[in-house]
Amino acid sequence: MARREFLQLADHYDPHKHDVAGWFVSEKLDGTRCFWDGGITRGLPTETVPWASIIDPKTGQKKAKIKPLSTGLWSRYGNPIMAPDWWLNQLPCCPLDGELWAGRGKFQLCRSICGGDTPDERFDQIVFAVYSSPPLAQVFGTGEIKNSNMVCQVDYLSIEQWIRQRLFAASERFEGVPVPRRALGDDFKFLQPGQAFGKELAVLNTALENTPASVCYLHPQTKLIDIPGAASEQVEDYLQRVLDQGGEGVVVRNPEAIWTPKRHRSILKYKPFSDAEGRVVGFTGGRETAKGSRLLGKIGALIVDYQGKRLELSGLTDAEREFLNPDMARTATEKPGQDMPAFFQGKSFKVGQNVTFKYRELSDDGIPKEARYWRRRDAE
Repeated sequence: MARREFLQLADHYDPHKHDVAGWFVSEKLDGTRCFWDGGITRGLPTETVPWASIIDPKTGQKKAKIKPLSTGLWSRYGNPIMAPDWWLNQLPCCPLDGELWAGRGKFQLCRSICGGDTPDERFDQIVFAVYSSPPLAQVFGTGEIKNSNMVCQVDYLSIEQWIRQRLFAASERFEGVPVPRRALGDDFKFLQPGQAFGKELAVLNTALENTPASVCYLHPQTKLIDIPGAASEQVEDYLQRVLDQGGEGVVVRNPEAIWTPKRHRSILKYKPFSDAEGRVVGFTGGRETAKGSRLLGKIGALIVDYQGKRLELSGLTDAEREFLNPDMARTATEKPGQDMPAFFQGKSFKVGQNVTFKYRELSDDGIPKEARYWRRRDAE
């Protein structure tokens, strides 16, 4: 069975590699990714929904804690998002993919409101920024979801049958969400093929025209010029404007792309990297990887103290991974992946030396994410 994700995921944009002429650019929102199924599962026991994440990926057994009822609103990993009825009642009866957002710089607030086990009345601070309306046939295409957060076998034919039964049983409403009569016929959206993102935007404009913008809105998309070099410059200008306003980055989308539940290159995220300094306090020994054993006996990572926090920095060249002498290299070979004794030194690095590293962003605990060694401070 083909591997897939629950939702569509963005790849990384490289301004020196990707041609985005004629694409759309928008602000990357720092919130909670979510999918609204149109209200089909609203009010149902979570365990009865065929795509719900109820298996613990670590144990392969049923999760010890499962939110009891579905709201129709799902997280990136197939868990119900507990929004209150008054908020859900205002969403349209069609599939929506987007981001629950509390505003720039309010990621932690958004997570605290959207991540609870019961509906949080602070949802008046949350808005659903929509950027897609994927057909359910695309969302629930047959495949296997298997990652550290979700394990699920998705079978489209059985889900299609389940949805049909749910539609007929529900008559005219799904717990407060109106369902058009045509939804019961063969023209229901889950039977329709996917359409290009550029055309989806027109559909969304109509679908959301009667929805309060304070609850749900179409996330603004700007069309880039159809000239490669000029388009790249536009992306950089757009990114800088977003950063100046306290945003975190941008997303570029191919107008011809069809929504697909996997990470792919028709949607690309672009966020700047920051740099900081830390002090080398030790080394780990290199370990064997899927690419071979070339790191055995060498430095696996620099252990760096950054504002009292431990970081392990990769990104070293082969020459920079050399220990000071053969005895140290031999010990590292015997203890792959482990912290080396405090007196160990490298040919290029010494304990106590300051180094500069790059990172994507800080976690809520102030720890740099995706930190990689950049250069020695004394080499500047």
